[in-house]
Amino acid sequence: MRKNLAELIARDWIGLVVEVVESPNESETSLKGEVVDETEKTLKIMTEKGLKVVSKKGRSFRVEFEGRVVRVKGELIAFKPEERIMRGLMLLKRVKGVVV
Repeated sequence: MRKNLAELIARDWIGLVVEVVESPNESETSLKGEVVDETEKTLKIMTEKGLKVVSKKGRSFRVEFEGRVVRVKGELIAFKPEERIMRGLMLLKRVKGVVV
């Protein structure tokens, strides 16, 4: 797993700009905006057309993060935010060679 992805998983997503790039629901594809809230199963995204709630599972997201664009499968973030952050921290330690 790449360090960039582990860093992204280990941070708060509120305030990040995301775009839905794959979804079983065609109306969600290309949806883009700022994450304003997150639950275990959904992201709440403020778009130009208002607030949209998007499921994490079964989707892929393009995320602008520290000047880079990273693609993330929803299954990697489909946890409660605090659990996802802890998992991300554990992944970062593994990537950096620290045994957990």
